[in-house]
Amino acid sequence: MIDLTTKINGLSFAFPVFNASGIWCTYEKELIELGESEGGAIVFKSMTIKKRDGNPEPRLFYKNDYSINSMGIPNLGFDYYTKISFSLKKFNKPLIASIAGFKEEEFYFLIEKVNQGAFDGIEVNLSCPNLEGKGIFAYDLKKAFRILKNLREKTKKVLGVKLPPYFDRGEIEVIAQELVRLKIDFVTLINSYPLGCAIDYQKETMMIKPNLGIGGLGGKLLKPIALAQVVLFNYFSKGKLSIIGVGGVEKGSDILEYLLAGAKAVGVGTGLLKEGPKIFSRLKKELIKILKDKKVNQLSRKIGQLKFLN
Repeated sequence: MIDLTTKINGLSFAFPVFNASGIWCTYEKELIELGESEGGAIVFKSMTIKKRDGNPEPRLFYKNDYSINSMGIPNLGFDYYTKISFSLKKFNKPLIASIAGFKEEEFYFLIEKVNQGAFDGIEVNLSCPNLEGKGIFAYDLKKAFRILKNLREKTKKVLGVKLPPYFDRGEIEVIAQELVRLKIDFVTLINSYPLGCAIDYQKETMMIKPNLGIGGLGGKLLKPIALAQVVLFNYFSKGKLSIIGVGGVEKGSDILEYLLAGAKAVGVGTGLLKEGPKIFSRLKKELIKILKDKKVNQLSRKIGQLKFLN
């Protein structure tokens, strides 16, 4: 019997693979399907104060190796998700809320409301790249740290933050060490790469409509970027940060790569979009086979065990 369990502070995952916020989690029916699946947690759609329709269609395009989206955080509002969180406790999986504000004060309002729900953890989305005219909070480090410091003081629930990719090692070092200092329980790495597009050369048009046809890049092409972020955040935090790796997870081997890099759990986005919740059963079988072949009986022993070349 192979032990697949991992832990992130107060969260325990029987199988540390689950949906990334934004995928298959907008409606109660989808959240129930996640609960019934082999996925190890239920992560909710990023919720705002009011219901949002999001950006105009078409706003999502995907092929075999990548996706482009400019969704604009369509969701049913915090009240909807907070209410249904109680009925989802029956699945005995960690319930992770995702909150998104357009102003700093909105995060503080949202966390007070989410505190009243049945959520086990809260992921603060500081990294949505698809709101026209809105900057990404996580690139304003002073503001981002202030928001997280205040949110940490306002909740006793497991608190994490979802970040975009960063492009300077020194900046990553500063962020990783500050997250440890602020006692942030986990960091999700990463949200989609902010600026990507797809063009139909025959029609000579963009493939999506919002924001000049430019949206977040996800899927397999994101994986090398995301893995490097995990490696660096783990390295600069000296392993003190609990990391959820996200980006291009399509096979059991992808899961192991993220854990070797330092992640304790993995989120699935584009793969879930293409395959549906049955993807978790396939990924679990593939991962178990890899571990058996390696004669490893406990997955957690592989966390952060990446070997660097001399």
